[in-house]
Amino acid sequence: MADKVLIVDDDLQLRAALVALLGDHYEVIEACSGEEALRIASHEDIRLVLLDLVMPGMSGMETCLRLRRNPRSCHATIVMMSAYSTEADVIEGLRLGADDFLIKPFKMAELKARIDSHLRRQWREMQASPLTGLPGNRQIQQIINTNLRAKVPFAVIHADLNNFKAYNDRYGFTAGDEVLSYTANVLTTAVQEVGNPQLDFVGHIGGDDFVIVTTPEHWQPICEMTVQLFDAQIGLFYDPEDYKQRGIRVEDRSGNIRFFPIMSIALAVVIDETGRFSHPGQIAQVAAEIKKQVKLQDRSYYMVDRRMGS
Repeated sequence: MADKVLIVDDDLQLRAALVALLGDHYEVIEACSGEEALRIASHEDIRLVLLDLVMPGMSGMETCLRLRRNPRSCHATIVMMSAYSTEADVIEGLRLGADDFLIKPFKMAELKARIDSHLRRQWREMQASPLTGLPGNRQIQQIINTNLRAKVPFAVIHADLNNFKAYNDRYGFTAGDEVLSYTANVLTTAVQEVGNPQLDFVGHIGGDDFVIVTTPEHWQPICEMTVQLFDAQIGLFYDPEDYKQRGIRVEDRSGNIRFFPIMSIALAVVIDETGRFSHPGQIAQVAAEIKKQVKLQDRSYYMVDRRMGS
């Protein structure tokens, strides 16, 4: 199946020329405005966007930002185009998440070579989990960086499982993978039910570590539903006898036999409404500190960092 390339430009002749150039190699979709581009990106798996800077209605800059914040299009390569750009425009476009910037008129052969190069690199870097199908580290970092650069309020929920290693040791990796798939489904369902599915993002860092990026008003209902959904059916992954005694006995890292309760989910929430963070690593560090406190509960639980910064 050919990669999908979205051309966003109000110039009909340029769109026709680009379709003629790219149509034999990619599935090309056209949009004449930013608004139409966002509608298309909400239901198509777009791999690369050629985006005009100056258009009627929504600008290329705003379109770029909204494409980057949308979980359906955050992974796409965005190449901005303009005939009237300044150095400041280029810098702002890159700050908002563009991967490249072309000055019109450009050579068609060079454009084709750049598109091919971007898409080859994208396939190498894509890290979607083959187990859960959720975006991986590259996309997680990208969407958090976009929110930081745009200076918009957002919340990051770091999630992992209590007693998952003991479960893996007792039941095996295949059973553990089924629990991870279940967890991914719980998180995505919570976002769909009480979050904003058009904007919220769910990613899989690896192992039993997951991330949700949402807006400040949605983090609490998402956490509450996640806890409710996870606890409702996690017992189905245990043998009836183990579930009846509410846990399993497994040898720990020191060689001692220990009792490990039924798995639960730990959620650490970090909110940035004041621009206090400048890098995703800072958010991850605060989340790790919160998670230590959450895990002391040894039950499904969530905790939020309420420090607002200066």
